[in-house]
Amino acid sequence: MYFVVIMAFALILSDTLPPEQCNLFPDQPVTQGASLVGTLSIVFGQLLAIIALAFFVRKKTLSRFDGTPDGHDDATDTFAFYQQVFLFILAGLLVLNMVFTPWPNLVRTGWGLGRIPLFGDLMLLAPFFFSLLAMWTIFYPVEMRFREECFSQASEPATKSANAAMSTSPENDAIGALNAALQRKPKVRNSLGSHLMDKFRHQVLILAVPMSIIVLAKHLIHGYTEALIPLPRDVMIRGLLLNTALGAVSVIVLAMAPLMLRYIWATEPLPAGPLRDRFMATCRRVGLRYREILLWHTHGMAVNAAVMGFITPLRYILVSDALLETMDEDEIEAVFGHEAGHVRHWHLPFFGLFAIVSMYIAGGAMHLIFFVDRKMNGAPQLDGAILQLVALGVLLAMWLFGFSWLSRKFERQADLFGVRCITPDMKDCLVAQCPVHGNKKAPGLCISAANLFGRTLYKIADLNGIPREAPSWRHGSIESRCRLIETFTSNALAVARFDRMLLFIKIGLVVVTLIGSAVAVWLYYEPVAKALERLS
Repeated sequence: MYFVVIMAFALILSDTLPPEQCNLFPDQPVTQGASLVGTLSIVFGQLLAIIALAFFVRKKTLSRFDGTPDGHDDATDTFAFYQQVFLFILAGLLVLNMVFTPWPNLVRTGWGLGRIPLFGDLMLLAPFFFSLLAMWTIFYPVEMRFREECFSQASEPATKSANAAMSTSPENDAIGALNAALQRKPKVRNSLGSHLMDKFRHQVLILAVPMSIIVLAKHLIHGYTEALIPLPRDVMIRGLLLNTALGAVSVIVLAMAPLMLRYIWATEPLPAGPLRDRFMATCRRVGLRYREILLWHTHGMAVNAAVMGFITPLRYILVSDALLETMDEDEIEAVFGHEAGHVRHWHLPFFGLFAIVSMYIAGGAMHLIFFVDRKMNGAPQLDGAILQLVALGVLLAMWLFGFSWLSRKFERQADLFGVRCITPDMKDCLVAQCPVHGNKKAPGLCISAANLFGRTLYKIADLNGIPREAPSWRHGSIESRCRLIETFTSNALAVARFDRMLLFIKIGLVVVTLIGSAVAVWLYYEPVAKALERLS
């Protein structure tokens, strides 16, 4: 879903859509006749199609439940498959609306909403938002059924072992932290309203709020640059100034995003107690600095943890309420260790470098097409909107394939760090053949720690209703991650090769960023210098 939301805001950042060559209703007034009727039919007809398909998927999924584990697994696979289908459909409908119909012109100029900064842009996405709300509303009974069955099945063994282990204590450290939370409410079935709010918070607002600030900044900066540099011949310097200022705003917004998300999501500081002390001790041991450890309230809907923030004063560590309710302390520390791995290996800054590289590649593709078009035709023939669309397509492809590949590598590096983070002392390891704690110590991973980490991953998948073999855009499948950890426990050379590969990837990102920056300076220095000389 995150990729589709990113795609939606990337489309509304363009002022030149739809290109004339792609418009299904060219040379027609956007506010009347076939253009108006056709556009509204396409834009709002898709909502009816989404509703009909969602009802079909709900009926098909619920029919798979038969009270048996096999029936539950069939329902999980069916629902996971159709959720992927919905993502492709939603992405396709966004492209249809924004690229092939005059919907952007109708909203911005026909209805005059473009005069209101940001409001008109968000109205362009209204069909997309309504489709999401309709889909989530229809899927609500399915998700509640999954939640009830997943928690009852996955928590039953843990509950029995916990009851046996805690016969002298009424609650463990995690439950104690939950009970001490200020925002803690009686455990009741998640209502439709709170379910939709949580969905919108966690899947849309997490990106929509910072992206909306960037869209608003673009409007304000664009108006300022046009007033500052009004001559048409200086369009290039105006565009460069706009993009440079917008890039600076984006960096600031990205840095401040964790502070925004702390309040967009329902969070509070994790209450003082043994669990918080354990987390703080782990952070000290691995050298992880942060501003706050937060308890993340999800109405029991997300068994997860996260780390947000590039810099220490704005870095937050989040653990969800459902994670504390369903996992024991060792499993929670395994999840915590994985999130710490993202920080210790500088994954967020390297994602930032990837974003810069992807923009360089998209800009390079646009310049290459412009150069070829001019060479072949003597003068540029392609519409500027087509060039922007090409650049946007390259950028989205980079994120769809390149970012997902990089993210999966980083997830596995964080998994490896998580195993190392929970590696016990020799007296606690139960495996005599352990390469770390055995009689003949060797480099590699502790088998006890690897088993604990793999068990935790499987449990998280089960509690979240995710098939273990289901692929994921950012994380890969749980099954593949566990197989890799199993390989690492028996092959120390594989661990060394993996560490070297990640090092080379990071060095490559730095080198390509430097080369791209040098090429950009080489391309733009002379024309920018001349334009500045004219302005002075």
